[in-house]
Amino acid sequence: FFDALGADALTVNPLMGADAGAPFTRRLDRGVFLLCLTSNAGAADFEKLAVGGTPLYELVAAKARQWNTAGNIGLVVGATQAEAFSRLRALAPELPFLVPGVGAQGGDLKEAVGQGRDAQGRGLLINVSRGVLYAAGGPDFAPAARAAAERLRADINRCR
Repeated sequence: FFDALGADALTVNPLMGADAGAPFTRRLDRGVFLLCLTSNAGAADFEKLAVGGTPLYELVAAKARQWNTAGNIGLVVGATQAEAFSRLRALAPELPFLVPGVGAQGGDLKEAVGQGRDAQGRGLLINVSRGVLYAAGGPDFAPAARAAAERLRADINRCR
């Protein structure tokens, strides 16, 4: 992915452990976002399960910090999981969060930005796909997609 496709970062499932993630995390010039607490409704099936009394997503956050020796690991934290943002930020204060789920999935942008940003007021990469991708069809797509992205940026900045 990094070499053949030129990807800057990947989303990786951490459940197979450090050895499975190592081929990605050892690339010091690239980023890796570990699935932690996703925005889909089925996240509760596994990510919220208690393991020894601790939700699995909290254990993932702790492992991500442990594995982040090169400073290139972040967490996927869905905007629909507003109740967990402040806890995850406390557990992983220095890790960037990739935040899907704003828009079509109903995540609260204001809550995600308010609870998820780091001590410097940053640390979030807000991902909105459908709102930009389906902004328009036909020849008006490019200006409509640009306008949608600019509205999102303005909304994010208002929340900061």
